[in-house]
Amino acid sequence: MFRLITTFALAGVFTLGATSAAAAPTERSAERFAEEHFESIVLDHIEGDDPSNYHLTESRTVSFGPLHEVLIAAQSCYSLDEMCTFVSSKEYVSAVLQDGEPRNVIGTWEQEPGIFAFSTFGYGDELAIALADVSGSLVHSAQENVWFDLNGETLTAMTTDAKRFISGDTITLEMYQKLLVETHSNDQGSVEDALTGGSGDVQTIEPKSFRMIGLALLTGLPLGYLFYRRRWKR
Repeated sequence: MFRLITTFALAGVFTLGATSAAAAPTERSAERFAEEHFESIVLDHIEGDDPSNYHLTESRTVSFGPLHEVLIAAQSCYSLDEMCTFVSSKEYVSAVLQDGEPRNVIGTWEQEPGIFAFSTFGYGDELAIALADVSGSLVHSAQENVWFDLNGETLTAMTTDAKRFISGDTITLEMYQKLLVETHSNDQGSVEDALTGGSGDVQTIEPKSFRMIGLALLTGLPLGYLFYRRRWKR
């Protein structure tokens, strides 16, 4: 059932994404996209919407922090028989500064090899503040909506949700892997119970399925952004 739902969701979103791909602004690198488009995207939100929805004011004095590549847990992290490693999500994010203060987070992603487009605006002010202190690699788990700073074998929680997820400020890579395996196992059990009443065979949800859905949603974002701009530019 989940595969059927996923198939329809992906089909619909990819169709929308394909429609808007030609018109949505793109660049050949994440850095180039940030330089050329981040400011105009943020100003569009300030001028065309209630800026408080994005932790912003009406001030047009905006700048951006360093661009960080976002890493995600590889499939190996969901098995205790393998070494947990991280791979690129192909998204790059930066803190949005307004009058010098971190207000939100904006991103760009590689929608196809060598082509970068707008990904998201709105990870929140808590993450925007925390990005200034990243000293290692930026790690994100969309399923739990948590962010970490990875240094060697230690992950440091960057947000309240991340601290809640690991029950503390830091966690070793080994314990983080065990937590992911446990959480994934519980999620599978909940899905199976909901669909089968606790019995029978069912198609389980692999972590890659969540990444596919996330990828599909990112693909559709440029279309939403185009609709947004057209509505407010009339």
